[in-house]
Amino acid sequence: MTLKAAVVMTTVGDPMLLDGYFENFRANGRLAQTRVIVIPDRKTPRAAYERCELLAKKGLLVICPTLEEQGCLVKKLGLPADFIPYDSDNRRNIGYLIALEDDCDFVISIDDDNWAPTRGDYFGEHAVVCGETHDFRILEASGGWFNVCSLLNMEPEIEAYPRGFPYFARHEKVRINARVAAATVRINGGLWTQHPDLDAMSWLAGPVKATAFRGTSFVLDRSTWAPINSQNTAVHRSVIPSYYFLRMGATVAGMKIDRYGDIFSGYFSQACARALGNSVRVGSPIATHARNSHNYLRDAMQEMACICVLEDLLPWLHEVPLQGEDFGELYCALADQLESAVEKFSGFIWTNETRTFFHETAGLMRKWVEVCQRIGV
Repeated sequence: MTLKAAVVMTTVGDPMLLDGYFENFRANGRLAQTRVIVIPDRKTPRAAYERCELLAKKGLLVICPTLEEQGCLVKKLGLPADFIPYDSDNRRNIGYLIALEDDCDFVISIDDDNWAPTRGDYFGEHAVVCGETHDFRILEASGGWFNVCSLLNMEPEIEAYPRGFPYFARHEKVRINARVAAATVRINGGLWTQHPDLDAMSWLAGPVKATAFRGTSFVLDRSTWAPINSQNTAVHRSVIPSYYFLRMGATVAGMKIDRYGDIFSGYFSQACARALGNSVRVGSPIATHARNSHNYLRDAMQEMACICVLEDLLPWLHEVPLQGEDFGELYCALADQLESAVEKFSGFIWTNETRTFFHETAGLMRKWVEVCQRIGV
Protein backbone atom coordinates (compact mmCIF):
# COMPACT_ATOMS: atom_id res chain seq x y z
CA MET A 1 0.00 0.00 0.00
CA THR A 2 1.26 3.47 -0.89
CA LEU A 3 1.25 5.70 2.16
CA LYS A 4 -0.05 9.25 2.12
CA ALA A 5 1.06 11.94 4.56
CA ALA A 6 -0.07 15.47 5.37
CA VAL A 7 2.41 18.10 6.53
CA VAL A 8 0.51 20.61 8.68
CA MET A 9 1.72 24.05 9.71
CA THR A 10 0.36 27.45 10.69
CA THR A 11 2.01 30.72 9.76
CA VAL A 12 1.63 34.49 9.96
CA GLY A 13 4.55 35.00 7.59
CA ASP A 14 5.86 33.95 4.19
CA PRO A 15 6.59 30.19 4.52
CA MET A 16 9.85 30.21 2.57
CA LEU A 17 10.83 26.94 4.28
CA LEU A 18 8.37 25.09 2.02
CA ASP A 19 10.88 25.34 -0.83
CA GLY A 20 13.15 22.99 1.12
CA TYR A 21 10.38 20.47 1.79
CA PHE A 22 9.48 20.51 -1.89
CA GLU A 23 13.10 19.70 -2.79
CA ASN A 24 13.32 16.91 -0.20
CA PHE A 25 10.07 15.30 -1.33
CA ARG A 26 11.05 15.58 -4.99
CA ALA A 27 14.53 14.12 -4.40
CA ASN A 28 13.04 11.11 -2.61
CA GLY A 29 10.10 10.49 -4.94
CA ARG A 30 7.54 11.57 -2.35
CA LEU A 31 5.70 14.41 -4.11
CA ALA A 32 2.69 12.26 -5.01
CA GLN A 33 2.46 10.92 -1.44
CA THR A 34 2.61 14.20 0.46
CA ARG A 35 -0.02 16.89 0.97
CA VAL A 36 1.12 20.16 2.56
CA ILE A 37 -1.57 22.02 4.49
CA VAL A 38 -0.71 25.61 5.39
CA ILE A 39 -3.19 27.22 7.78
CA PRO A 40 -3.08 31.02 7.60
CA ASP A 41 -4.52 33.37 10.22
CA ARG A 42 -5.76 36.95 10.13
CA LYS A 43 -2.20 38.35 10.14
CA THR A 44 -0.87 36.05 7.40
CA PRO A 45 0.34 38.10 4.39
CA ARG A 46 -0.64 37.59 0.78
CA ALA A 47 2.90 36.33 0.17
CA ALA A 48 2.01 33.05 1.94
CA TYR A 49 -0.81 32.32 -0.50
CA GLU A 50 1.39 33.28 -3.45
CA ARG A 51 4.22 30.98 -2.36
CA CYS A 52 1.81 28.08 -2.05
CA GLU A 53 0.37 28.84 -5.49
CA LEU A 54 3.87 28.90 -7.00
CA LEU A 55 4.88 25.61 -5.38
CA ALA A 56 1.63 24.00 -6.49
CA LYS A 57 2.52 24.88 -10.08
CA LYS A 58 5.90 23.18 -9.58
CA GLY A 59 4.26 19.97 -8.42
CA LEU A 60 3.87 20.24 -4.64
CA LEU A 61 0.42 19.18 -3.44
CA VAL A 62 -0.12 22.20 -1.21
CA ILE A 63 -3.19 24.11 -0.06
CA CYS A 64 -3.52 27.34 1.88
CA PRO A 65 -7.24 27.70 2.67
CA THR A 66 -8.57 31.21 3.19
CA LEU A 67 -10.22 32.16 6.47
CA GLU A 68 -13.60 31.85 4.74
CA GLU A 69 -12.76 28.34 3.53
CA GLN A 70 -11.59 27.38 7.01
CA GLY A 71 -14.84 28.71 8.46
CA CYS A 72 -16.87 26.65 5.98
CA LEU A 73 -15.04 23.50 7.05
CA VAL A 74 -15.67 24.18 10.73
CA LYS A 75 -19.36 24.76 10.01
CA LYS A 76 -19.64 21.65 7.80
CA LEU A 77 -18.23 19.52 10.61
CA GLY A 78 -20.85 20.82 13.02
CA LEU A 79 -18.47 22.81 15.21
CA PRO A 80 -19.29 26.24 16.68
CA ALA A 81 -17.51 29.09 14.87
CA ASP A 82 -15.43 29.92 17.95
CA PHE A 83 -14.26 26.34 18.58
CA ILE A 84 -10.93 27.17 16.91
CA PRO A 85 -10.15 30.83 17.72
CA TYR A 86 -8.41 33.29 15.41
CA ASP A 87 -4.93 34.66 16.12
CA SER A 88 -3.97 31.43 17.83
CA ASP A 89 -1.70 28.45 17.26
CA ASN A 90 -4.83 26.43 18.06
CA ARG A 91 -5.71 26.85 14.36
CA ARG A 92 -3.32 24.00 13.66
CA ASN A 93 -6.30 21.80 14.52
CA ILE A 94 -7.96 22.84 11.25
CA GLY A 95 -5.01 21.35 9.40
CA TYR A 96 -5.41 18.08 11.28
CA LEU A 97 -9.10 17.93 10.34
CA ILE A 98 -8.32 18.58 6.68
CA ALA A 99 -5.72 15.80 6.79
CA LEU A 100 -8.28 13.39 8.23
CA GLU A 101 -10.84 14.33 5.57
CA ASP A 102 -8.18 13.76 2.92
CA ASP A 103 -7.67 10.18 4.23
CA CYS A 104 -4.00 10.73 5.01
CA ASP A 105 -2.30 7.79 6.72
CA PHE A 106 -0.21 10.00 8.97
CA VAL A 107 0.31 13.65 9.83
CA ILE A 108 3.61 15.51 10.18
CA SER A 109 3.32 18.64 12.29
CA ILE A 110 5.90 21.41 11.76
CA ASP A 111 6.34 25.02 12.80
CA ASP A 112 7.08 27.71 10.24
CA ASP A 113 10.71 27.88 11.38
CA ASN A 114 11.43 24.14 11.08
CA TRP A 115 13.45 23.79 7.88
CA ALA A 116 13.65 20.50 6.02
CA PRO A 117 16.88 18.48 6.03
CA THR A 118 18.90 18.66 2.81
CA ARG A 119 19.73 14.97 3.03
CA GLY A 120 17.72 11.87 3.85
CA ASP A 121 14.14 10.83 3.23
CA TYR A 122 12.13 13.10 5.53
CA PHE A 123 8.83 11.41 4.66
CA GLY A 124 10.32 7.94 5.00
CA GLU A 125 11.76 8.56 8.48
CA HIS A 126 8.43 9.81 9.81
CA ALA A 127 6.54 6.97 8.10
CA VAL A 128 7.76 4.73 10.95
CA VAL A 129 4.43 5.61 12.62
CA CYS A 130 2.67 3.47 9.99
CA GLY A 131 4.93 0.44 10.34
CA GLU A 132 4.09 -3.00 11.60
CA THR A 133 5.33 -4.34 14.92
CA HIS A 134 9.03 -5.18 14.69
CA ASP A 135 12.28 -4.86 16.62
CA PHE A 136 13.61 -1.45 17.71
CA ARG A 137 16.24 -0.16 20.08
CA ILE A 138 14.23 0.39 23.28
CA LEU A 139 15.48 2.94 25.79
CA GLU A 140 14.60 2.87 29.49
CA ALA A 141 15.58 5.75 31.78
CA SER A 142 15.65 5.39 35.55
CA GLY A 143 13.18 7.80 37.09
CA GLY A 144 10.92 7.52 34.06
CA TRP A 145 12.12 10.58 32.12
CA PHE A 146 14.45 10.78 29.12
CA ASN A 147 16.08 14.02 27.99
CA VAL A 148 15.89 13.94 24.19
CA CYS A 149 18.38 16.83 24.00
CA SER A 150 21.02 14.32 25.11
CA LEU A 151 20.77 12.94 21.56
CA LEU A 152 22.20 16.22 20.23
CA ASN A 153 25.70 17.73 20.36
CA MET A 154 25.48 21.12 22.06
CA GLU A 155 27.67 24.22 22.07
CA PRO A 156 28.54 25.01 24.78
CA GLU A 157 28.43 21.52 26.28
CA ILE A 158 25.85 22.16 28.97
CA GLU A 159 22.89 20.03 29.96
CA ALA A 160 19.85 21.42 28.15
CA TYR A 161 16.31 20.09 28.51
CA PRO A 162 13.49 20.33 25.98
CA ARG A 163 10.47 22.54 26.53
CA GLY A 164 7.95 20.64 28.62
CA PHE A 165 10.49 18.49 30.45
CA PRO A 166 9.43 18.57 34.13
CA TYR A 167 11.66 20.52 36.48
CA PHE A 168 11.33 17.91 39.20
CA ALA A 169 13.17 15.44 36.93
CA ARG A 170 16.00 17.75 35.81
CA HIS A 171 19.63 17.48 36.92
CA GLU A 172 19.15 14.00 38.35
CA LYS A 173 21.53 11.10 37.88
CA VAL A 174 19.83 8.94 35.26
CA ARG A 175 20.75 5.39 34.32
CA ILE A 176 20.01 4.49 30.73
CA ASN A 177 19.36 0.89 29.71
CA ALA A 178 18.94 -0.10 26.07
CA ARG A 179 17.70 -3.35 24.60
CA VAL A 180 16.22 -4.65 21.37
CA ALA A 181 12.56 -5.61 21.51
CA ALA A 182 9.37 -5.51 19.46
CA ALA A 183 7.31 -2.32 19.37
CA THR A 184 4.54 -0.68 17.37
CA VAL A 185 5.40 2.99 16.84
CA ARG A 186 2.54 5.43 16.40
CA ILE A 187 4.21 8.72 17.48
CA ASN A 188 7.58 9.93 16.18
CA GLY A 189 9.30 12.95 17.70
CA GLY A 190 11.92 14.27 15.30
CA LEU A 191 14.62 16.54 16.71
CA TRP A 192 16.22 19.80 15.63
CA THR A 193 19.66 21.27 15.02
CA GLN A 194 20.60 24.93 15.46
CA HIS A 195 17.99 26.08 18.01
CA PRO A 196 16.70 23.17 20.12
CA ASP A 197 13.16 23.52 21.46
CA LEU A 198 13.86 24.77 24.98
CA ASP A 199 11.63 26.79 27.27
CA ALA A 200 12.21 30.52 27.66
CA MET A 201 13.82 30.24 31.11
CA SER A 202 16.41 27.89 29.66
CA TRP A 203 17.17 30.29 26.80
CA LEU A 204 17.63 33.12 29.30
CA ALA A 205 19.82 31.09 31.67
CA GLY A 206 21.93 29.09 29.22
CA PRO A 207 21.49 29.60 25.48
CA VAL A 208 22.92 26.77 23.40
CA LYS A 209 23.23 25.66 19.80
CA ALA A 210 22.56 22.11 18.66
CA THR A 211 25.33 21.36 16.17
CA ALA A 212 24.52 17.77 15.22
CA PHE A 213 22.37 14.71 15.89
CA ARG A 214 24.37 11.93 17.51
CA GLY A 215 22.94 9.44 15.08
CA THR A 216 20.83 7.00 17.09
CA SER A 217 17.06 7.00 17.43
CA PHE A 218 15.24 5.13 20.18
CA VAL A 219 11.80 3.88 21.04
CA LEU A 220 10.88 4.83 24.59
CA ASP A 221 10.14 2.06 27.03
CA ARG A 222 6.58 1.97 28.39
CA SER A 223 7.84 3.44 31.66
CA THR A 224 9.91 6.22 30.06
CA TRP A 225 8.43 9.53 28.95
CA ALA A 226 9.62 12.64 27.11
CA PRO A 227 7.84 15.81 25.98
CA ILE A 228 6.56 15.71 22.40
CA ASN A 229 5.87 19.02 20.67
CA SER A 230 4.39 20.13 17.35
CA GLN A 231 7.78 20.82 15.75
CA ASN A 232 8.83 18.01 13.41
CA THR A 233 6.49 15.41 14.92
CA ALA A 234 4.53 12.67 13.14
CA VAL A 235 1.50 10.77 14.38
CA HIS A 236 -0.47 7.93 12.83
CA ARG A 237 -3.95 8.82 11.62
CA SER A 238 -5.52 6.84 14.46
CA VAL A 239 -3.72 9.06 17.01
CA ILE A 240 -5.32 12.33 15.85
CA PRO A 241 -8.43 12.00 18.09
CA SER A 242 -6.00 12.28 21.04
CA TYR A 243 -3.75 14.92 19.46
CA TYR A 244 -5.96 17.98 19.91
CA PHE A 245 -3.81 21.10 20.19
CA LEU A 246 -5.05 22.61 23.46
CA ARG A 247 -6.51 26.09 23.49
CA MET A 248 -4.25 28.53 25.31
CA GLY A 249 -4.69 32.13 26.48
CA ALA A 250 -6.72 31.78 29.70
CA THR A 251 -5.69 33.49 32.93
CA VAL A 252 -4.85 31.16 35.82
CA ALA A 253 -3.47 32.20 39.21
CA GLY A 254 -2.98 35.71 37.84
CA MET A 255 -0.87 34.47 34.91
CA LYS A 256 -1.65 33.90 31.25
CA ILE A 257 -1.34 30.22 30.36
CA ASP A 258 0.23 29.99 26.94
CA ARG A 259 2.85 28.49 24.59
CA TYR A 260 2.33 24.88 25.73
CA GLY A 261 -0.72 23.75 23.76
CA ASP A 262 1.41 21.27 21.84
CA ILE A 263 3.18 20.01 24.97
CA PHE A 264 -0.13 19.10 26.57
CA SER A 265 -1.30 17.42 23.36
CA GLY A 266 1.94 15.43 23.16
CA TYR A 267 1.69 14.18 26.72
CA PHE A 268 -2.00 13.31 26.44
CA SER A 269 -1.40 11.40 23.20
CA GLN A 270 1.45 9.50 24.83
CA ALA A 271 -0.82 8.45 27.68
CA CYS A 272 -3.37 7.09 25.21
CA ALA A 273 -0.72 5.39 23.08
CA ARG A 274 0.78 3.63 26.07
CA ALA A 275 -2.66 2.46 27.20
CA LEU A 276 -3.10 0.82 23.78
CA GLY A 277 0.32 -0.79 23.88
CA ASN A 278 1.73 1.54 21.20
CA SER A 279 5.11 3.25 21.38
CA VAL A 280 6.86 6.60 20.93
CA ARG A 281 10.07 6.95 18.94
CA VAL A 282 12.47 9.92 19.29
CA GLY A 283 15.38 11.01 17.11
CA SER A 284 15.26 11.28 13.32
CA PRO A 285 14.43 12.93 11.02
CA ILE A 286 16.27 16.08 12.01
CA ALA A 287 14.91 19.50 11.07
CA THR A 288 16.87 22.75 11.23
CA HIS A 289 15.18 25.04 13.72
CA ALA A 290 16.06 28.56 12.57
CA ARG A 291 14.00 30.05 15.33
CA ASN A 292 11.82 33.10 14.73
CA SER A 293 12.53 36.17 16.84
CA HIS A 294 11.42 35.82 20.48
CA ASN A 295 11.13 38.02 23.56
CA TYR A 296 12.23 35.43 26.11
CA LEU A 297 11.24 37.46 29.16
CA ARG A 298 7.68 37.71 27.86
CA ASP A 299 7.72 34.05 26.79
CA ALA A 300 8.88 33.01 30.27
CA MET A 301 5.94 34.83 31.86
CA GLN A 302 3.51 33.08 29.51
CA GLU A 303 5.05 29.65 30.05
CA MET A 304 5.29 29.78 33.84
CA ALA A 305 1.71 28.71 34.55
CA CYS A 306 2.07 25.65 32.29
CA ILE A 307 5.39 24.72 33.87
CA CYS A 308 3.88 24.89 37.35
CA VAL A 309 0.80 22.89 36.35
CA LEU A 310 2.89 20.15 34.74
CA GLU A 311 4.87 19.65 37.95
CA ASP A 312 1.70 18.19 39.46
CA LEU A 313 -0.02 16.89 36.34
CA LEU A 314 2.79 14.72 34.96
CA PRO A 315 3.28 12.40 37.95
CA TRP A 316 -0.48 11.86 37.88
CA LEU A 317 -0.45 11.23 34.12
CA HIS A 318 2.28 8.61 34.58
CA GLU A 319 -0.05 6.53 36.72
CA VAL A 320 -3.60 7.32 35.56
CA PRO A 321 -5.47 4.15 34.48
CA LEU A 322 -7.20 4.52 31.11
CA GLN A 323 -9.59 2.12 29.45
CA GLY A 324 -10.77 2.18 25.87
CA GLU A 325 -10.60 0.38 22.54
CA ASP A 326 -9.08 3.22 20.50
CA PHE A 327 -7.51 6.65 20.85
CA GLY A 328 -10.85 8.43 20.85
CA GLU A 329 -12.27 6.37 23.69
CA LEU A 330 -9.07 6.68 25.68
CA TYR A 331 -8.93 10.44 25.16
CA CYS A 332 -12.49 10.81 26.47
CA ALA A 333 -11.56 8.64 29.45
CA LEU A 334 -8.55 10.90 30.03
CA ALA A 335 -10.80 13.98 29.89
CA ASP A 336 -13.04 12.45 32.57
CA GLN A 337 -10.08 11.56 34.78
CA LEU A 338 -8.56 15.01 34.29
CA GLU A 339 -11.70 16.74 35.55
CA SER A 340 -11.62 14.65 38.73
CA ALA A 341 -7.88 15.05 39.28
CA VAL A 342 -7.77 18.85 39.10
CA GLU A 343 -10.20 19.05 42.01
CA LYS A 344 -7.67 17.22 44.21
CA PHE A 345 -4.47 19.07 43.32
CA SER A 346 -3.35 21.73 45.78
CA GLY A 347 -0.85 24.55 45.80
CA PHE A 348 -0.67 28.14 44.63
CA ILE A 349 -1.24 27.32 40.96
CA TRP A 350 -4.47 25.41 41.62
CA THR A 351 -6.94 28.26 41.86
CA ASN A 352 -10.57 28.14 40.80
CA GLU A 353 -9.43 29.75 37.53
CA THR A 354 -7.02 26.88 36.91
CA ARG A 355 -9.60 24.22 37.66
CA THR A 356 -12.09 26.00 35.40
CA PHE A 357 -9.51 26.04 32.61
CA PHE A 358 -9.08 22.27 32.79
CA HIS A 359 -12.82 21.62 33.04
CA GLU A 360 -13.28 23.68 29.88
CA THR A 361 -10.34 21.87 28.28
CA ALA A 362 -11.91 18.49 29.06
CA GLY A 363 -15.08 19.61 27.31
CA LEU A 364 -13.09 20.69 24.25
CA MET A 365 -11.26 17.35 24.25
CA ARG A 366 -14.56 15.46 24.09
CA LYS A 367 -15.84 17.73 21.34
CA TRP A 368 -12.63 17.08 19.37
CA VAL A 369 -13.20 13.34 19.56
CA GLU A 370 -16.76 13.81 18.33
CA VAL A 371 -15.67 15.68 15.23
CA CYS A 372 -12.89 13.18 14.49
CA GLN A 373 -15.40 10.35 14.74
CA ARG A 374 -17.73 12.26 12.45
CA ILE A 375 -14.99 12.31 9.82
CA GLY A 376 -14.41 8.60 10.31
CA VAL A 377 -11.50 7.98 12.68
